[in-house]
Amino acid sequence: MAAATSHGNPSSSSPEKGQIHRNTLGSHERRAWCVAPFPDNERVVSASDDDTVVVWKFRTKEKEYCWSHKGATAVSVSHDGQKVVSGGRDCALQLWNAESGKHLAGPWKLHKQRIWSVSWSPDGNHIASCSEDSILVICNADSGKPIFEPLPTEQAAVHAVAYSPNGESVATGGKDSTIKIWDARKGHMQATLRGHEMSISSVVWTKDGSQVISGSVDHTVRIWGITEQKEYQHTCLQLHLSTTHTFGISRLASALMAHSSSLNMTRRMVLRSLTMKTLSLLVLKGVNCTLGTSEKSPQ
Repeated sequence: MAAATSHGNPSSSSPEKGQIHRNTLGSHERRAWCVAPFPDNERVVSASDDDTVVVWKFRTKEKEYCWSHKGATAVSVSHDGQKVVSGGRDCALQLWNAESGKHLAGPWKLHKQRIWSVSWSPDGNHIASCSEDSILVICNADSGKPIFEPLPTEQAAVHAVAYSPNGESVATGGKDSTIKIWDARKGHMQATLRGHEMSISSVVWTKDGSQVISGSVDHTVRIWGITEQKEYQHTCLQLHLSTTHTFGISRLASALMAHSSSLNMTRRMVLRSLTMKTLSLLVLKGVNCTLGTSEKSPQ
């Protein structure tokens, strides 16, 4: 997993159960808000308060591209690995070519306050974005025009958004500690998931679309099972993390969740510190699970 941390020097710990192994990639001049992996796991891209979006090479730890985006806070890589979308304090989205390094489009000002998270649809035709303004926007990836009216989520602020693998649903995580599931084509809310005690900082779907995984500043990760009937009751698993590292759970990487069918397997996640600025590669092992709850929204 990738993370932002304040530790300036590379460090590691024993990869035993409950331990973290860290490998430093590089540093921004200011806080790194978000990191996202490329599909081939050879590169990651990060967004920072230093007004840059940077593509890093894993093996050489070098910067491949450095793009300018004022107050960059969010990034997402298209499923084919060819494009990157970034969002920032400027309330706008920008598009970048990850192969040539060229600027493709934007800024598209779609929100009234800072953008916290962005997500590509699996087919690359749409981009979902969420913001401090508590609005979910799904726009056309070519024109930047919303495909329907922006959606008030009523989640106080929306810190995380993720497309489902089939592109039919979008999950949002809010400051009010809830996760909401939306119909990505019509904009209808499908369900509200409750269980976290504090603000949600990340959401991601497992590769087969059968689970939603959420991270929160309450230092827990929850796994929400989804039935074919899209019912969510009593399918949440809460993961308690045993670590001396003081970071909020955040920015889960869907590309690293391929083995999610077994809860006893190693979990790979992207974490982001709320106060830190060095990008690190982390691997988290051995977590314990207890049952939580959820509820289905009214139809």
